[in-house]
Amino acid sequence: MPIDRTLDRVHDDLAAGQTGRARQRLRGLIASFPDHLDLRTMLAETYREQGQVVQAGRWSYLDEDADPVEVQAFLTAFPDPVQRMRKICWSDAVDVGTAGPVAAARLTELRAAAEQATGAPVSWQQPRHRPGEHPDSLGDRLAMAGCGLGLLVVLALAVVGAVVVLRVLLG
Repeated sequence: MPIDRTLDRVHDDLAAGQTGRARQRLRGLIASFPDHLDLRTMLAETYREQGQVVQAGRWSYLDEDADPVEVQAFLTAFPDPVQRMRKICWSDAVDVGTAGPVAAARLTELRAAAEQATGAPVSWQQPRHRPGEHPDSLGDRLAMAGCGLGLLVVLALAVVGAVVVLRVLLG
């Protein structure tokens, strides 16, 4: 859907009081057009109107006129620069310079802080695992075990159901 039609829907959602749906559409647009700071400003405004200072700071972080209190709330809520990079939702496919000098400076500074914290290059879409951290953590293994157990239960129920049906049919 073209950006202008999606923005029309955002305005309709906001007029109808469907803030959550409007935010979802705006986040989708930001994912597609991370350098369109006006979209971030709109999303920040929806959070600002509801007193969600951290989120307002998150989405206005790249804005030249960002409210320092909101930005500080965002920085405090997400002190880890790698986590903050993920929250900014920038894209490796988009040159930071396309967003203007203030945004480019903030993005460059943030990436430098993340790379200093990790000791390695950091990508905007890098997997959530940090360099040196094994992606096959205990949590990952437990999640896989839970999925495997669920699959076994479903298969057992299917076998029991098939046996019952056969007994009725042959019966």
